[in-house]
Amino acid sequence: MRAFPIAAVAISALLLAGCAQTAVPGATTPTPSVTPSPTVATLSEKPVTLTVGQAVDLSGTRGLVKATVTVDEIEENAECASGEETPELGQFVAVTLSAVQGADKTFDFATYTWLVVGVDGVESDARAEVVTGRCVAAADRLGTAYDASGRVTGTVLLDAPAALSRILVRNTLATPPVTLTIELPPR
Repeated sequence: MRAFPIAAVAISALLLAGCAQTAVPGATTPTPSVTPSPTVATLSEKPVTLTVGQAVDLSGTRGLVKATVTVDEIEENAECASGEETPELGQFVAVTLSAVQGADKTFDFATYTWLVVGVDGVESDARAEVVTGRCVAAADRLGTAYDASGRVTGTVLLDAPAALSRILVRNTLATPPVTLTIELPPR
C-alpha cells in the first residue's frame, strides 16, 4: 500500500525535473529586477510626558495607544469611595483622563501598567487595577472601549507615596517596554 504513494512522488519529481529549463551554453541568464520595498516609517522612541490639560497625540509613539490623550485632573489625597481599600504607600491619587480615538479605528484604548515614583526615586506598583476596581464606581472608571463619538473618559485610582514625584504608565508588552510619564501639577 505504501509503495504506490512513494512511487507516485518519485515519478512526479522526475517529470518536474525534466521540465526544468537549462541555460544555453554561453548565454547569460537575466536576473529579475528587485523593486525596493517602500520605507516603513518608524515610530518615535523619544520620551512622552503628559501634563494636566495638555492633549498629546500618542499615535506616532512606538508601543503606545493610537489616540490623543489628555490628563484632565490629578487629585492627591483622594478617597476610596467604597472604603474597601486603604493606601499601602501613603495616599490615593486619582487621575482622570480623556482620549480621542486615532485614525485607526481597530485599536481600543489601552491603559497598561501604572507605577508611581516617590521623591526618593523609588518606583512602585500603584495597584491601579485593584484599587480602581474596588474604590471607583464602574461608570466613573477609565475603560478601554470608545463611545460612539470616539471618546473614552474616566478615572484611575492609584496607591502612591505621600511624597510623590511622578506617575508612570508602562506598556510592558512592547520590546523594549515603553513608558509614559505624567507630571504632577505644581503644588
